[in-house]
Amino acid sequence: MVLLYYLTFVLGVAIQTTHAAFGVTNSGGYYTVDTGAANSFVFKVNQANCDITSLLYRGIEYQYASQKSHIGSGLGSAKVSATTINDQFIKITCVSGTLTQYYIAKSGDSTIYMGTYITAQPSIGELRYIARLNKSLLNVGDPEAYTDLGTAGAVEGSDVFKDASGKTYSKFYSSVRFIDDQVHTVTNTAGDIHVSWVKPGNAYETSSGGPFFRDINRDRNSGFHAFTFYMPVE
Repeated sequence: MVLLYYLTFVLGVAIQTTHAAFGVTNSGGYYTVDTGAANSFVFKVNQANCDITSLLYRGIEYQYASQKSHIGSGLGSAKVSATTINDQFIKITCVSGTLTQYYIAKSGDSTIYMGTYITAQPSIGELRYIARLNKSLLNVGDPEAYTDLGTAGAVEGSDVFKDASGKTYSKFYSSVRFIDDQVHTVTNTAGDIHVSWVKPGNAYETSSGGPFFRDINRDRNSGFHAFTFYMPVE
């Protein structure tokens, strides 16, 4: 079974920018995909390792420059190919050992549809996708990160934080049930740019840890938001 999920960019006001034609180009070791969306969205994938190296929305770069977006800590190396389907879809396929990662663009849609397929436990260990987004441009999150809510600092390593009243916030548990936890969002202060993970209703149905297990939805680093989707592995 391929686990499907997607990362989407949404503009909160009705403004459109000039956009190029839908398509993919192969240059300099990267596939560059222009989604042809009314609000321009272009992303780049490294042909050597499947990293997303650029998330350019309305001419602004939202990908954190120093670290890229990828499965786990990165595949290291992968066989990466791109295919255009019926002039409406672009599929980028990355194969690395027992893991296959898919990135799919739909003409006119500012979204990266993703799929992850494994035939056995991959060598990268934990199966999670981490989108590293520029924190200076996307500084607000929903749900709130445990590191944001725990304003008085850590009380147990870096896994549990507390606020001034003594209330604690865990990296691993929240009050949101898995069944209600399908969308995570980061946005800017003005609230007019939203970047969201959208996951299927069965995204966590094989997870261990109980109905309130969180698996690090979002974490604020010094320069980026680590926007994470932990995937259950049967």
